[in-house]
Amino acid sequence: MFLNGIYYSEPVYRPPSEAGSLLIQVTEGCTYRCSFCFANMKQFKVRELTDIKRDMDKARQVYGADARKMFFLDGNAMVIPYHKLLELTGYAQSLFPRLNRIGTYAHAKDILAKTEEQLHSLCETGLKIVYIGIESGNNQLLAQTGKRITADEIVAAFHKCFRAGITPSGTIILGLTGRDNELAERHMKDTADLVNRASPVHVVKGDKLPVWYISCLALMMPEGSDIARDTAAGKFIPQTANGILHEMKLLIENISDDVKNCVFRSNHASNYLPIKGRLSRDRDKILTVINQGLVNPDNIRPEFMRGL
Repeated sequence: MFLNGIYYSEPVYRPPSEAGSLLIQVTEGCTYRCSFCFANMKQFKVRELTDIKRDMDKARQVYGADARKMFFLDGNAMVIPYHKLLELTGYAQSLFPRLNRIGTYAHAKDILAKTEEQLHSLCETGLKIVYIGIESGNNQLLAQTGKRITADEIVAAFHKCFRAGITPSGTIILGLTGRDNELAERHMKDTADLVNRASPVHVVKGDKLPVWYISCLALMMPEGSDIARDTAAGKFIPQTANGILHEMKLLIENISDDVKNCVFRSNHASNYLPIKGRLSRDRDKILTVINQGLVNPDNIRPEFMRGL
């Protein structure tokens, strides 16, 4: 698909916080096959640099030079070799001198595959935020969903970003265990432990800690995904809305006081309650909103309004 002469591979998905960003298709699909995801339904490819630059040139021609934010599509542009990614970030800065930041989805392993010096150079040329799919801090669940990563590696990727000056934004999936409430409890407690260990207080010296982000989304079953097939076959029973809220409550209750300067959001369209606050400063306020949703189901988003 071409929009104003700029190429996009449909369907196009980006984080809620990139709503006002200039979207540039750098890769198509994703290098990983996670059971809950749809990005891997496309055949993965890295687009030619000349084609990507041509799209940037067209965007400059159509929208002008004043773009402040840019987002590199698709599922995992961080997989691109360092020198190519550096060339793209530098080219974007040359076309859009007022650009404040470039963002991309990133798998933790592809962050770890780059040196801290490389990540710092990418940050210097505009790569300021990466969106990391945490999903869970429970290694059993990470393996079951096909993430090919461990909780320790995710923590290491967060720390590496902090040291390089790149802002990490992590996403957690509620409902990933279905109605296995025992595993759900381990999922949330282990995930809270991961967030606690990922905090920049462990690697950044001084009182000025960077802002970082943790968000929750509630599991969806996109058509064609492994989890959708398992649900249709009766192998997976989705968690209830009430169960989802209980999971979020357990997560927030187990966040440590060492989690500083962390913006928490549940503003994704899949969520039953839109929540925003600071961890751990606003723990009590966040829990009050969750408890109100548990007591008053009419306050939560109905199923027909949830989406990806």
